[in-house]
Amino acid sequence: MKKTASLLVLALAASAVAAADPVEICSPGLKPSQMDAEGRLVEDWAKVGVKLFGEGVADGPIRVEATKVDGRIPAAEALSPRGPVTLRWTAYRAPIWPVGVDVLTVRVEEAAGQPADVTVALDVPAGVQLGPRTARLGRRTVLTLPEEALKEQPLREWGYADEAATLAGWGKPDVKCDPAFRNIRAGMGGVPIVYRFSVTPKSAANVVLGFCESHWAEPAKRPLACRVEGATPQQVDPVAAWGRHKPGALVFAARDENGDGRLEVAVGPAPGASDRNPILSAVWIFPPGDPPKPEKVVSGALSAAAIRYVDVGGENDQSIYPPGKLEYRLKIPAGEARELVFCVACPGGSAPSPDSSPWTPETLRQAAAEVWRDWPQP
Repeated sequence: MKKTASLLVLALAASAVAAADPVEICSPGLKPSQMDAEGRLVEDWAKVGVKLFGEGVADGPIRVEATKVDGRIPAAEALSPRGPVTLRWTAYRAPIWPVGVDVLTVRVEEAAGQPADVTVALDVPAGVQLGPRTARLGRRTVLTLPEEALKEQPLREWGYADEAATLAGWGKPDVKCDPAFRNIRAGMGGVPIVYRFSVTPKSAANVVLGFCESHWAEPAKRPLACRVEGATPQQVDPVAAWGRHKPGALVFAARDENGDGRLEVAVGPAPGASDRNPILSAVWIFPPGDPPKPEKVVSGALSAAAIRYVDVGGENDQSIYPPGKLEYRLKIPAGEARELVFCVACPGGSAPSPDSSPWTPETLRQAAAEVWRDWPQP
């Protein structure tokens, strides 16, 4: 009896050790990631955890083990019973250029025979900044978010609502001007730059957009298409209009045309542009009435008088989405399940942006299956 009990203790101890071992997430020739014993994806930028909240949802043990997606793709899976629902999440490496991306699928299964209302939260570092479909840490895109991403996220009074990149110090104005012309945001790959501002519904305003081209010396390389809600659209070639390293501005008679209390500003590449990466240096919003003189706005003399002044890409810039944990509310019918799919930046890489990448959850899964089709299984 005593020997049997000892063997049982040893078996349980061995099982506990095995459960605590991390599971490797890999693809041929690429540096692996891991899922640790707590079900967190261990990347070079963070440990990404999955949490669940809701009425009746309880804490439960987490079992982490190696598995295969579609019977072929090596993956790590975590399973945790949470009272009326079961939380299951799986991660595998998709072999996209240059180092791949980890695909995380979070699945919540109703287990009590009645509808469930729960919230899935992705636990990420406090410094991660949210966009419409991505999350960034500095200049690196670390997460691609599902389409359900920000439907219920609170919004700030103003901010950018795009997937453009911030490039502080990119501008090199060679004349005295507002300091905002030293910074830009750039829509890499043709992604439009979009800002939204809270205003009184149906109200009017004078909106000024500032530009400074500090890459191209010749005209017709980066013409821009500018749209401000309620105003006539304008196109501008900054080098042709003002010259290289010369700041300039466009004035728009704007109005909240759809009455939603948000004034939208957008800058994209003009048709036929050889450089399709739009840029923007500054946004000013002034009261309606006589429009401000562009040269005075460019000089910085009117920035303090603006209702809103944005040093685009500078210190006072911000996303319209406040920082915080990513949370998704899921209403699950009895006996059914709901899934959320995220792309997670793996060591040395970035997550793809839906605005500029053709990759989808379906094509990523297909690519992973194809690479393992003729490769020896680990």
